[in-house]
Amino acid sequence: MTTTQQNRLLNDYDMMDSIEEGLNKFRPGIKYTLTWRMVVQVASPKEGILANPQAFVTALRSIFGRSAQMIEQEILEQIKNKADNQYSELSSFTELVNALRKQNMCAPFMQ
Repeated sequence: MTTTQQNRLLNDYDMMDSIEEGLNKFRPGIKYTLTWRMVVQVASPKEGILANPQAFVTALRSIFGRSAQMIEQEILEQIKNKADNQYSELSSFTELVNALRKQNMCAPFMQ
């Protein structure tokens, strides 16, 4: 696999950077609000967004309701812009993060 912008493995840092880019398109304090909600309401302070993407989506939906879908889609686009094209069909944040992390876990064994 090459390391071009459209065809590469994304590590956790790349994914978190993409999440932040997507969140920043809406308003500066949104990521702090979501982090607080995850820690206090969803109770996943140790796991984090990438280890528990569903908790992130749950926090997003509990704060923004139906508007959460727009935010989730923006984050998906940011991640897909950097990821291998094989992930272009995935339509949920949880599926995409889980698939990318699974690929990263298997990557050392595939070389």
